[in-house]
Amino acid sequence: MKQFFREPLVHFIILGGLLFAGHSLWQRHVSKADYTIIVSPDEMQRQATIFAGENRRQPTDEDLQALLFAYVEEQALMREASRMGLGSDDTIIRRRLAQKMRFMIEDVDAPQEPDEPVLEAWFEANINKFAVPEKRSFSHIYFSPEKHGKNLDINIKKVRDIIDDAEWKTLGDPFMLERSFTKLSTIDVSRLFGADFAVGVFNAPTEDLESVWQGPIDSAFGRHLVRINLSVPKSVPELSEVRPAVIRAWQDETQRDANGKRLKDLIQKYKVVVEDAKE
Repeated sequence: MKQFFREPLVHFIILGGLLFAGHSLWQRHVSKADYTIIVSPDEMQRQATIFAGENRRQPTDEDLQALLFAYVEEQALMREASRMGLGSDDTIIRRRLAQKMRFMIEDVDAPQEPDEPVLEAWFEANINKFAVPEKRSFSHIYFSPEKHGKNLDINIKKVRDIIDDAEWKTLGDPFMLERSFTKLSTIDVSRLFGADFAVGVFNAPTEDLESVWQGPIDSAFGRHLVRINLSVPKSVPELSEVRPAVIRAWQDETQRDANGKRLKDLIQKYKVVVEDAKE
């Protein structure tokens, strides 16, 4: 018998049996773990916190039971889906996981306010972000291309020749918006009338204000004679006038830069291989 156990083949068979038994035990352990859903107190607290935030009240016992059931249901469905490989190539799942990872690496707390020299230097470098754009006030007389047809230019000239400041509001065609606008920026005018009209208004000379009707200027609606009533040039504020806005902008930029660096550092952990397209 001792000679039997000294045989290498016997040793191999015994070792193989032990390995098989160990593997079977491990597989049963893993399988048991895969089919065991553990709901920790921390998880229930997390669920209760989410519920309170969404519903603006603390959960009742019935709510907690429903949260528990929903969590167990979610875990069971998620594990079965993972076991079947349903999420291996799903765009929505990939994006959701990437979004959650982005939330984890990004800092949600705003940076502390900068020192005065830092804030002043940043304000000087970004001063145009806080400049108040040029604004103009103007009146207009509208002409509808559909109404006048081929006579549009002729009729505009006739109105220009007879404009009386006391009667100008009675001239031209009805218009859905106002006939006069006060202190609008080029963005405001573009939003109301279109980009071409805004260019025309802000390129119009401002000499002899309130006495010169200019144009016609085309808009998204038709054509207009325009009178510039007021021109307020672009202005640059002092830091003291816009300090709260400057601090918020500095914090936003600093936070974006920090989050971008974290993401860059994360990506640099990976080797990126871009294969050539197969011909």
